[in-house]
Amino acid sequence: MVNQNIHTMKQPELGKRISELRKQKGLTQEELVEQCNINVRTIQRIEAGEVNPRSYTIKTILNVLGVNYEAEEEKVKEQLIFSATQKKAFNIAWIFGVVYFIIGFIETAADIYQFTGDDSFLNITMYALVKLISAFSFAMFFYGFYTLATAFENQRIKIISALLIIAFVLSNLTDIFSRTMLDETIAIKIVIECILFGGLQLIFGITLIQLKDKLGQLALATGILEVIVGASLATVIFASVGIFFLLPAVVLEIILLYRLTKK
Repeated sequence: MVNQNIHTMKQPELGKRISELRKQKGLTQEELVEQCNINVRTIQRIEAGEVNPRSYTIKTILNVLGVNYEAEEEKVKEQLIFSATQKKAFNIAWIFGVVYFIIGFIETAADIYQFTGDDSFLNITMYALVKLISAFSFAMFFYGFYTLATAFENQRIKIISALLIIAFVLSNLTDIFSRTMLDETIAIKIVIECILFGGLQLIFGITLIQLKDKLGQLALATGILEVIVGASLATVIFASVGIFFLLPAVVLEIILLYRLTKK
């Protein structure tokens, strides 16, 4: 436990910890540098917190002090520690993810009826309400991934999450007024949205796959499904395949965000 977070420490805490470990080993600074093959002035400046040593230098010092650098580094990589604010955002996100998942079935049925001009399922007011709830729940859902991107300082997933939120909200708002559009305009809108969402979800999936070392196999599985969804939608022809795989992808995304609340 003493050395558990040494790889994530910054000066002057790092220097103090190295000094403590050296003294626990019963070594003087001169004895330590002899085994590390570095000069005594370097270790003095490190322990005083005056310099930020390179990772190679830290590795050399820790190995001499009996700390397995690689093993401890892997432990640190496996640890995900989020702030209370971030956990709250994840908690809100997965709950709204469930809402989005459920409302999606109603929304899909309503879209089919609206496309055929049939108001027997939902009148225009109720249809608009469903669309607004869907847009809001999706925005709150994917804000969880925006928060995750902020925690990891991952600009790509931050941008993609923001773009998906904006695109989905705008899409739902235009759907509300789609009854006044010509059939040709609606068809063009559908094609554009398939390509747009396909591209965004493809990139989103690839980014999740790249985070598998930090988020585990669940992120890998979710990313693969998102890649399938994105690629299928982007072709337009196989959009129905993408919609089919979207359901399990959303479920895994909800589970992923829920697990992050426990980190």
